[in-house]
Order: sequence, then structure tokens, then C-alpha cells
Amino acid sequence: MELPVSTVVVCETNRTRADLYGLWLDGYDARLALTNAQFDEAFDVGVAVLVLDDSFGGGDPGPVLDRVESAAPHCRVLGVRDRDEPEPEPRRYHQAIERPVFEGDLVERVETLSHRANYHLLLDKYYRTTVLLSVYEWRADGDPTDEERYERLLDRAQRLREYLKGIRPRMRDEDVRAVAESIAVPEVGDGDTEARVETKYRPDECARCGRDWTASGGDGDAAEKLGAYVWRCGDCGHVDMRADPSHRRVSSFKG
Repeated sequence: MELPVSTVVVCETNRTRADLYGLWLDGYDARLALTNAQFDEAFDVGVAVLVLDDSFGGGDPGPVLDRVESAAPHCRVLGVRDRDEPEPEPRRYHQAIERPVFEGDLVERVETLSHRANYHLLLDKYYRTTVLLSVYEWRADGDPTDEERYERLLDRAQRLREYLKGIRPRMRDEDVRAVAESIAVPEVGDGDTEARVETKYRPDECARCGRDWTASGGDGDAAEKLGAYVWRCGDCGHVDMRADPSHRRVSSFKG
């Protein structure tokens, strides 16, 4: 299955290492950048993974990371640093790898981060589509007036759902959790109203272990809300993250 974004940008000050990384990543559209100017030219919204040497940009990768976070939030960053160097704070790499870098380790990490980036991008598009569907249904009281537009949105949601189902088997549960946490946004609003809305759209139980999410016990929350239509089970850690615009039901993308 062809992924929406497959480009990898390698930011490395050492030309020999940059060429070697590019050779190892021949399964991707690999672009090499030795300077900030070359990075500006190589980076765009189609980039899935950025391999970033922490000495890049004169030892200040901040501007590069700022560009990534603002222009392509789905892009995952793999930091490359010396073994004896402390990890920068605040932590802005999604994963870090120490020199010397070996081919198998680099390829495996890039593959993992590429799947996370694509899952993030598709999930974001899916949620945006379901929000539009919900607006149409709400305005028309369940009977949308612009049927052509509504059908296009339904078709888009279905295609995105199939894409997500195709990527999900390639990912571990921890990868899905990492994506869910990266797109979670803080909730804003009146406490009582917010609680009622959250309860209304929350599933009644965990799709994996069957834990009842409607009751709270002394051992902690039955389900933790990670973001819009995204919950994590307090027992088994399973993440439910599919919003159905018609039934407001959330379930897993495992398919």
C-alpha cells in the first residue's frame, strides 16, 4: 500500500555520513541536507521523517525543529547524537539514536516513525472529515440538504478509514498510543458541561478487555480521555480512537 507521505530528509553536517544514510534509506525518497539552506529547500509537507544530527545548524537544531513543528506536525524526528552527549531539553525528538549508527537500527527506526507519521496524518484528516459530517447532520437534523457534498464526505471518510486499517497491522500498540498522545489537545470549557459531553460520546466499555467505562472505581479512572474521540482504557491500556459521525461511537482501527 502506497503511503501518503514517504520522504525522508537527512540533516547531517558530515557529507560521508549523509551519503551513507541516504544509501541505507534507498526504499524512501531520501533528500540530503548539509546546511540550513539545503534543509529549507528539501523540507516540505510531504516529509514523513527527519533524521537530524544534533550538531546541525552550528549545534542549534532549534530553527529546524521549529519549522518541522509548524509546517508539518505529522513529521517525526529521529535525532542523532554522540553517546556521551546529554539529550537536549526540552525533548523535541520523537526518537534518538547514538553514534555510531548502524544500518539495521536506522532503517528500523525510520520505518517505525514513517508509519507513525502517516497514521497521524491520516487520523487528523479522518477526524476533520467526521467533524464536517457531524456539522452537516446537525444542521440538517439528520437529513443533509446538500446530498452530493455529504456523499463526498462519506466517501472520503471511508477511504481514510481503509487507509488507517491498512497501516494499523504494521504498527505496535505503543506506536498507536504515541500518535494518540501527540495529537491530543487540552480541553477548554465549563467543567460540568464538558463532563456531560465527554460522557455522552465515550464508549460504554473497552473494546479489548470489556472494562465498564460508565462506572468509576477506587482504583482510578476507567477510561482516560486523550483527545477528541480518543480514550485509553485504565485496565489494559487499549486506545479506542475511531469516531463514527452517525452514531458517535468510538472503536479501534485494528479492523
